[in-house]
Amino acid sequence: MKEQQKTPAELALEALEQAWAYFTPEPRKPSESPVYEDLPLAA
Repeated sequence: MKEQQKTPAELALEALEQAWAYFTPEPRKPSESPVYEDLPLAA
């Protein structure tokens, strides 16, 4: 089986999709730990 050569446009599109997937964070679910509003923030 001979692999089809990709055009530069297709290669650029693939690279763009990979970059987009890399830099797009997954939606994070809200933290289930309790929030203490009366405590000062620790460094």
